[in-house]
Amino acid sequence: MILFTMTISAQQIPGIDMEIRSESGTEGHNIMDFTVVLKNKGQMPFSGKINIQTPEGIRIAAANGIETELDPGETVFLPVKIIISNNAVAGDKTLVFSLADRQSKAVSEKSATFKVAQDTALRIIAENPILYINNMKDSVEVRARVSNLGNVKQHVTVVFKIPEITQENIFVEKKGNVSVQKDSVFIFRFMPSGPLARTSQFSITIAGFRDPEKEIFGNTSVSVQNVASSQRYQDPQSMVLSEYKKNSVTASYRRVGENLNMYQIRGAGSFNLPSGYMSVRGNIYTLNGQGEPVITNTYVTYRNVNNEYTVGNISKMMEMSMFGRGAEYAWNSSAKDKKVEVGFVDQTFSLIEKHAFLQYGYGFYARGTMMKDAAKSFSATYSFRNDPYEKARHNLVGTDVQYTFNKDWNMSAKVYSGLSVYDEINVTKPSLAVESQYSGNYHKINLNGNYFYSTDYYPGNRRGMLQIQQNISTNINKNYSIYGNILVSNFSPKFYFFENNLISDSFRFDTGISLPKIWNVGSTVGFQYQDEESNAYNNFFNTALSQEKKILRAQRITDYMTWSSPNAKHSTVLGLEAGRVEYPDSNNSGYQMKILGNYNYKWFNFNMMYQYGSYFLSEYAFSKVFSENTTYKKISLSAFVNENFFDQKLSMSSGANYTDDIFYGKSPSAFVNLKYSGKMYGIFLNTSWFYYSSRSSNNSLLTVEAGVTLNLKTNNPDPGKKGNIMAFVYYDNNTNGIYDAGDKAAEGYLVMLNTVSFKTDSKGNLNYRSLPFGKYALKQIIQKGWYYDEAEIDLNRHNYVLQIPLHQNG
Repeated sequence: MILFTMTISAQQIPGIDMEIRSESGTEGHNIMDFTVVLKNKGQMPFSGKINIQTPEGIRIAAANGIETELDPGETVFLPVKIIISNNAVAGDKTLVFSLADRQSKAVSEKSATFKVAQDTALRIIAENPILYINNMKDSVEVRARVSNLGNVKQHVTVVFKIPEITQENIFVEKKGNVSVQKDSVFIFRFMPSGPLARTSQFSITIAGFRDPEKEIFGNTSVSVQNVASSQRYQDPQSMVLSEYKKNSVTASYRRVGENLNMYQIRGAGSFNLPSGYMSVRGNIYTLNGQGEPVITNTYVTYRNVNNEYTVGNISKMMEMSMFGRGAEYAWNSSAKDKKVEVGFVDQTFSLIEKHAFLQYGYGFYARGTMMKDAAKSFSATYSFRNDPYEKARHNLVGTDVQYTFNKDWNMSAKVYSGLSVYDEINVTKPSLAVESQYSGNYHKINLNGNYFYSTDYYPGNRRGMLQIQQNISTNINKNYSIYGNILVSNFSPKFYFFENNLISDSFRFDTGISLPKIWNVGSTVGFQYQDEESNAYNNFFNTALSQEKKILRAQRITDYMTWSSPNAKHSTVLGLEAGRVEYPDSNNSGYQMKILGNYNYKWFNFNMMYQYGSYFLSEYAFSKVFSENTTYKKISLSAFVNENFFDQKLSMSSGANYTDDIFYGKSPSAFVNLKYSGKMYGIFLNTSWFYYSSRSSNNSLLTVEAGVTLNLKTNNPDPGKKGNIMAFVYYDNNTNGIYDAGDKAAEGYLVMLNTVSFKTDSKGNLNYRSLPFGKYALKQIIQKGWYYDEAEIDLNRHNYVLQIPLHQNG
């Protein structure tokens, strides 16, 4: 059963599809956006984690991976931000996205290739912008530092221009090489002539040229001063981006089909206040024929030092999640090791919903967290929800613990207790949920486990569920490795006011061995056993009144082949699964098989799948709708293109898919997404088309969306208190330290606060705005025979006014 083909590097488990979409260019040259699209086509919930392997110089914002949970039939879109470090060498880069379940068993692996454009940015500065000479016989050493900010090694020439020197040449050249993200210092020494040394000051101009084109990339100057005179000092300024937030507004129009028009505005921004800062996020849309707009994901947050207040749409993912209009208060300790959150939610979708307040129920929550570090934390949570649909008041209290014992072992645990009060039927129902996860290594054996149990009336997100997942894997030697995985689940939620007798059980066992690679070809051979029992599809078997569970059992042999080219530009995978299956209402065993294939080259990706026989009860049941006596068959073909143009400013993502089975019929679909990202604005165009032809009807749907994004001023929000320093500088002619008769305002005088220099205006004033509260040094600069005393300014109010008297230098 060992097969070879050209496909993308991936290993898939039936039911979970992963797609990588490039959204690159939205944040500039150094940040790229990808979207991971996960779709659970199976009938069981899926919980797992996406890990991303990056080449040197590339890192991701989610360094610990992306956790994900999918309900049956659910599709999620997970954003991934890729940060291209300055030390990333130019050229093609490949990211590997690996999806694994909670037992770290590989579910899918896909790669995305993008190109790091060549960057030849150089910077030149003077190491000492001001040099002092003590006497005319002192030599002068000028040091120019050239920084290679790009990602390729560069050859440069630094030219020093001297106004008058004893040597013959006025221009002096120094040549050298500057490695990637390295600095090189070019040194020039000379003895100034007597007339030059006696002047109060002179300047040396420095220019940098890129070889061999002799293209100038920067210039600077050095001021040489005699200690008997004073000269202004200008400190080199550099912009360092740390926690800067991007402010933007996006307006879009979307047309779905022939009759539905949608208009949407969304945006986010933040701005500093005298104390703390304010963040605003908004999303509003309206449909044709709709009486009122819908406002979601819209809120205002005010943060002041350790306190944070939020009003608007609240989305809180907890054991009993809260969504709707409300308010939240959060407190963070200065050491970031403690946090308290308290909130109230009225469980209404739109912020301006016209229905009565609290009509759809309400809830509140409180959570406290203590964190020693990222690997050790403890939290306690209480949440309450008044649910008018269940006609109950739910209370939930519990704890979450995460602990890392050492580099090999870590665990997390949850214990939650619920109490639900049903007033109409005079019932008080207790409930319980426990969960434990662990991972570790024991004598080179990798162990991962996840265990969850909740009672049938548990009011949390996972009601009436038992799930056991256990994975074990080890390397026999450097060429062989084996793995085993067991999944046991039971789903049987109960409700007092809903007719529900759902019972669903499943058992799955996977084991396999990885064989040595031969010519970059790897192979994994395995065995699968699947047992699915459920009464959820009895309507399809004309046994709706019966609660008897239908059973599907299967045993399969699997073989997955992977190949990648030596330059890693091509990658393929081919999977073959084949075995026997026992269907409900059938005494005979059937044959089933599935062929999976993927191919990837740079910007192109191709997927194919052919299935013969029903893998799940849902597939077998749906085929009964059409009274089909033939075996269920499905074929799926898809191709995707992701490319960037015009120096990463224009990105294109396009794809086409074709599916043919009993339920959907012949269903082609396609999409094209274009996005242009400029410095001040961006525009995008998204189109998609879907068509399916079944036995009863033909349907076609075309969607077009166009929009523009306006990038507003980016700032660095500061949660602390801020103030202004306003100074008046004057010549204190009578040396009494008070501005009075005979004194004169110092126009054009230089003053330095910390490392920032100011030149006073015509009235002798300077103003330093929006400084965080703290201490600032007033550093002395002697100018034209006048100086001021050095001092330390303690900024502890919003407006700090001071006078700076200048004393004449003796």
